[in-house]
Amino acid sequence: MKVKTEKSENRKALPKFFLTMLGSLLAGGFLGFLVGFSRILGPDTGEIGRWLDGTLRAATPWGIPVTSALTMGACFLLYRSAAKKFAAWGGGDEDDVSQSVEVLLSWALLLSAVQLLLSLFFMTAIGTYQPEKGVLAMVGVFLLSCACVIFTQQKVVDLERRMNPEKHGSVYDAKFQKKWLDSCDESERLQIGEASYRAYMVTTRVCLGLWMVLTVLGMVFEIGMLPVTVLLLVWGLMQVTYTLECIRLSKNGMAAQ
Repeated sequence: MKVKTEKSENRKALPKFFLTMLGSLLAGGFLGFLVGFSRILGPDTGEIGRWLDGTLRAATPWGIPVTSALTMGACFLLYRSAAKKFAAWGGGDEDDVSQSVEVLLSWALLLSAVQLLLSLFFMTAIGTYQPEKGVLAMVGVFLLSCACVIFTQQKVVDLERRMNPEKHGSVYDAKFQKKWLDSCDESERLQIGEASYRAYMVTTRVCLGLWMVLTVLGMVFEIGMLPVTVLLLVWGLMQVTYTLECIRLSKNGMAAQ
């Protein structure tokens, strides 16, 4: 019975699989046609690259302060709104109020994480372009932005701990994630697991899409193999880590039984 079920599921999945493969082949063929057409028309890809490079070079000195002002300002407004709702809530049984506070804090954490990535990006741009003036000031703004991100995340965690006294951990602690996870209950752990799996699936699809984009761009621009190599290295590390962790958790489960 089990073998019949597996064969039935395979037969149901095969048409969709073949359609997906066909769509991928058609998309690849279309992209190849565009690449060939672009070579026939002969666009000045070097000029496009120089324009993009010049735009990024001009934006680099202002990237960190402008993005930090926007994201940290939004984080401040979100945190203040959450703090006001928490103060008015007073620890009652209103689930809607506590949930709205959680959502506001989650958005503040998300924006702070995005700002950290933006700061790292523009710091790399500073090191790449090496402006003749103001480098020390730019580095100082970078450090200040990182400090604001960490401070914001700690304020969010502190408010979360006031809402849930059973939670433990400090952002300043190197083992914060582990301590925080250990203090979560079963439903929260399940939520974290589902969110992590969703992130894993989305990242897998994004890596595949980026591989296709970089492969096509490599036919038009002289970007070399380094971007694809780094992408596949990160993608492979994620895949191997995920699989090894599944094996470890499976062994622990068998040992517990």
